[in-house]
Amino acid sequence: MMPIKIEGFHHAGLLVSDIERAAAFYEGVLGLRSLPRPEFGFPGRWYDLGHGQQLHLMQTDEMPGQTNKPTFDRHIALQVRDLEQTAQQLAEAGIECARGSGRSATPQIFVRDPDGNMIELR
Repeated sequence: MMPIKIEGFHHAGLLVSDIERAAAFYEGVLGLRSLPRPEFGFPGRWYDLGHGQQLHLMQTDEMPGQTNKPTFDRHIALQVRDLEQTAQQLAEAGIECARGSGRSATPQIFVRDPDGNMIELR
């Protein structure tokens, strides 16, 4: 069998417990623009990440667990223009964040959305 050829990244999906609370974070704090979403029989939102990439939020009644280490968990990573300005904006919004670079030479900020999903900003 020939390996499947992946041509690019399309979207990541995250579970949330309250779609309106999540939308306030992803739209109000991270500034994402929502996209039209078909009706799937459960609440959700789609967001444009640019370059044809998307983030899909899906509301659920049962959230899976997470680790207690802020820089090691399931996550998505989003590129920001200015990491220090982003850190200041998060602090002003009262959002806790952790810094990291670890083995990576790239500085990072880790935040959790209202449901505990990890978002890496770099």
